Order: sequence, then C-alpha cells, then structure tokens
Amino acid sequence: MGTPDVTIRATLAACATALLTALSISAAHAVTVAPMQVEMTSSGARSHATVSVINNSKEPLPIEAAVKSMTLDEAGRASTAEAGDEFLVMPPQTIIPPGATQNFRIQWLGEPMLTASRSYYIFFNQVPVKQKAGTAAVQVVMSVGTLVNVAPPQGAASLRVLETGVTPPDKSGKRHPTITLQNPGNVHALVSSATVRVSGGGWSEVLPPGLLSEKLGSGLVQPGKKRKFSLPVDLPPNVTNVQATIELGPRRP
Repeated sequence: MGTPDVTIRATLAACATALLTALSISAAHAVTVAPMQVEMTSSGARSHATVSVINNSKEPLPIEAAVKSMTLDEAGRASTAEAGDEFLVMPPQTIIPPGATQNFRIQWLGEPMLTASRSYYIFFNQVPVKQKAGTAAVQVVMSVGTLVNVAPPQGAASLRVLETGVTPPDKSGKRHPTITLQNPGNVHALVSSATVRVSGGGWSEVLPPGLLSEKLGSGLVQPGKKRKFSLPVDLPPNVTNVQATIELGPRRP
C-alpha cells in the first residue's frame, strides 16, 4: 500500500490519462481517412493510388504524411519500422480547411520487380500548432492511417491450413473453431476474400467472404508468414475437434 500522497498522484495521473484518451478519441473522430486499406502493385497501372483525408472538425487541420513498413506476427500484432524512399506522397504536408477533403496521391517508387509483397502504414499526422508566447494550453494531436499492401507484378497468393483447434468457452459458454494459416506464396493473402469450410462431429459450416470480412477485417497473411484466427461461428456442445479447408477468391481490386 503506497503513502497517501503517492496514491493521490497516481489517481490524478490515471484521471489525466483517461481525459487525454477521451480527447484523442474525439480528435480521431474529427478526421476520416478513405480507404482504410489500399491494394497496389509494384509496377503498372496499380503502382499508384489516392487516399482522401476529410477534416470533419471546425478548425483548420495541418497534416503531414509519414510512411512506416509493417509486419504482422501470428497473433496479428503489428510491428512498424522506418521506411525508406519507397513512396512519394503528394502533398507531403498541407492544411485542410474545416469540412474539406484533401486527396493524397500515393506513388510507389521502390523496386518495380518486387519478389514478394510488402506492407506499409501511411500515417497522416496532425502537426502541432505553435502556441503564442505566454499561452498555456493542452494540445492533443492525432494520427490516422491507411494500410498499403504492395504486391509483385508476378506470382499468386496462397493459403494452407497448418492446424485447427477450439477456443475455451467464453463468458457466455460459447466456443469457436480456430484455424492457423500459412502463406507459402510470394503475394500477400487476404482471408476476407476466402471461403472457409469447417466441420467436426457430424457438424459443418461454410463461412463466406462477406462474413469473414465483417468479423475478421482483411485478415492479412504476409508472404512466408502464418496467422491464427478464431472463426466467427459457434460450435455445438458435442464438437470437440474440427477440420477446415480454405479457398482463396480473386485478388482484391
């Protein structure tokens, strides 16, 4: 048990954190980015794209673009690193008037003949406004971004089932099948474009792309990587083991 003054400081810090979190959420809602995911190729007509940033607030929004490379682990946790000069983003920075939309042109400048897909986040960061001398104010800046997958001009996505399982019961007593997928191809795969068939104990279910996209998002599996997913279907009480197959649909446009 800490001393009273330590406890008070900890409580105040927690309140401040909660307030800043609320302000950040409010700021994020004032900005819309579309699309949230972009599919590109390293050469040809799809080596460039456009991302729109909408300022829904009542104040001018100074924005600058920043690019990070991104990798996902088996659980879908993202790790980012500084990117090189693979992209040209125009404009690199701007001020978006209240209620206005700014279109950013995204051009791939990296290797045109990539051997395997790469993934990036392009963040649109609010630039802090310089305060007047003698002015004290809390300034909350926000950052919103879009996922960009860049595929090589040749190759194909592929997914294979490595293993299946069953989750422990959740708070409502429901269990769900799990599936661990591996992408042995050189092109990133999107589970959202796949059809999954799962069965066990005389029970079976087909999960179409629309359902998987709604519940799992894009379900990105990068080349040479594997990912584990909990499938959005409830298992009957008698099913303790499952089998699964997956069939990829056409590459997302």
